[in-house]
Amino acid sequence: MALVAGIGITLWATTPELALPERAIIVHVQNRTSETIPTVEIGYANVDTEQHTTLLQLRAGETRTITLNHEPGLGYNIEAHLADGRVLDICGGRHPESRVMREVITRDSILSGIGQP
Repeated sequence: MALVAGIGITLWATTPELALPERAIIVHVQNRTSETIPTVEIGYANVDTEQHTTLLQLRAGETRTITLNHEPGLGYNIEAHLADGRVLDICGGRHPESRVMREVITRDSILSGIGQP
């Protein structure tokens, strides 16, 4: 049993972390409102594809991290559909120098930037 555990720990410790594909970005979406946001929609396109990602029931204070099959710097549209019926939208992700984006949803706007929220 100790031998199996030792082999498992060795494999875990020496296995390299998988790198992101060349055309991928990480987006952190954070709800800084006091209410659950029913839906957050992210739309993005390349020359020959169009994709949409929908986040459901983003709780107050919650941050969700997603990976988009999208080239850094090309940007994406993000819409937050608030519980009172209002829709906030912004074109984010236009930072070619970073593959990690953040979208912070407040009561009145979406703040877009790079890095962790």
